[in-house]
Amino acid sequence: MDFLKDILDNFDLEALLPELDTILGRVELLARIAVMVGPVVLLGMGLLYFLAAPKEANHSLGYRFYWGMSSVEAWQFTQRVAGAVWAILGLVLTIVMAVLCTRFRGMESMDMLWYALRLIFWELILVAVSCLAIDITVLIFFDRKGTRRF
Repeated sequence: MDFLKDILDNFDLEALLPELDTILGRVELLARIAVMVGPVVLLGMGLLYFLAAPKEANHSLGYRFYWGMSSVEAWQFTQRVAGAVWAILGLVLTIVMAVLCTRFRGMESMDMLWYALRLIFWELILVAVSCLAIDITVLIFFDRKGTRRF
């Protein structure tokens, strides 16, 4: 019993915990990474689709939309449009989010996390709107069978 009492008396919980400023520095770093991953991936995918998209429709790679997969011409058009829209949106979001992430420096941890979540939410909304715009563009230029309207 004395052995257990000695262990508990000499136990230093503070020594097991990392320093608070290290934890807060990691929270800021993780928040910056979480906010910046989306725009950078979007930029990369946009460039990939614009410059090196698969030549024919497939079910694994590329921007897939039913009408955009109906012919080779519609597929290539869809990839170019999706690539251009996503590359531009990714570049703009990368710049804007990098500027907005500078506000993290003076924030409390929870405020920083909520702010980061709001930024990520807006990124997701803009990506959804861009997908809708791409789909509408393909609908305007091609019919259901993949024949060009104009």
